[in-house]
Amino acid sequence: MKYSCNSPILFHVWNRIDVVKKVFAKIKETKPKILYFSSDGPRNNEDKIKIQTIRKYVKNNVSWDCKLIKIFFKKNLGPKYAIIKAINKIFKKEKKLIIVDHDCLCDNSFFRFADELLETYKNEEKIKLISGNYICKKNLKFDKSYYFAKHPVIFGWATWRRSWQEYDIEMKKFKKLTSFFWLLIFFKLNIVKAIYFYNKFKLSKNGKINTWDYQLLFSIWVKKGLVIRPTVNLSKHIGWGEQAYHGKHDDDLKDIKVEKIRFPLKHPKYIIPNNKADDHEYKRIRKLYYWKSILFYLKRYLS
Repeated sequence: MKYSCNSPILFHVWNRIDVVKKVFAKIKETKPKILYFSSDGPRNNEDKIKIQTIRKYVKNNVSWDCKLIKIFFKKNLGPKYAIIKAINKIFKKEKKLIIVDHDCLCDNSFFRFADELLETYKNEEKIKLISGNYICKKNLKFDKSYYFAKHPVIFGWATWRRSWQEYDIEMKKFKKLTSFFWLLIFFKLNIVKAIYFYNKFKLSKNGKINTWDYQLLFSIWVKKGLVIRPTVNLSKHIGWGEQAYHGKHDDDLKDIKVEKIRFPLKHPKYIIPNNKADDHEYKRIRKLYYWKSILFYLKRYLS
C-alpha cells in the first residue's frame, strides 16, 4: 500500500514536461492533502506554450481529495528567485513543508520519511533540513535509518518555518576577508575546502552564480546547523542534459538509484555529524581531493 503524505508539499516546475510527468506521478501516488503548485513565468513565447501545457497537465491530474494552491508567476524570475518567493509565501501560513522540484524524482517512502522526521525534530533547533539523498552506497556502514551531516543535498527535501526564517538570499553575514578564516576554522584548517566554498559563497553573494542553494548552505553553517540524511537514497535529480538550466552535462551519479527505506525507522542516539559521509561527498560530488586540489591551486595562482 502506498503511503499518503500528511505534510504540505510544494511542487515547483519550470518548462520541461518530460520530467514533470515522472516526478508528478510520484506526488500523485502519495496523495498529499495540501499541494502547493508553483510555476515560474516564461522568458519567451516558446516558454509560454510549454509552461501553459505543464500547468494544465498538473491541474488536470490532481484526481484525489486535495487542496491545490497555485502560485503562478507571470514574469520569469529565474532559478534563483522563483522557488524562493514560493517558499517565502508558503511559510507565511505553514510551519513545515516538503519541497519537490520539477526534476527531482522521489520514492514513495521519502514522503513518509520526511513526514515522520518533520514531527520528530520540529523543536530541535540544531536540525535545519531533511534531505532524501544518500550517495555513499556501501562505502560506509550504518545500523540506523539516517545520520546527521553538515552538508545537504536538496533533490527532494523538507524543512520548517523556524529554519527557513534564517535563510538570507543576500548573505549579509558573508564578509570578504573574515569569512575565509571562518571557513578555515569550520573545516579544521583544510584549506582546499575553505577556498572552494569561499569562492562559491563569494560568487553567490555577488550574483555571479544564478542559484539559491549556496545561500541555503551558508545559512545552515552560520548557525552551526545539521541536516538529516537517509542511509538509503530516496530521491534523485533526473534533469541532466541540454534542456537543463543548470547541469547540462551527463549525470555524474548514474550509479545512484532511487530506493525504498524500511520502517519503522531506526533513530540515532546522539545528534553528531558524520564527517566521513560528508567527506565522501566532497570527493565524489565536488572532486575535493586534497593534494590534487593543492596542485591545481598552485598551478592556477603561480602561472
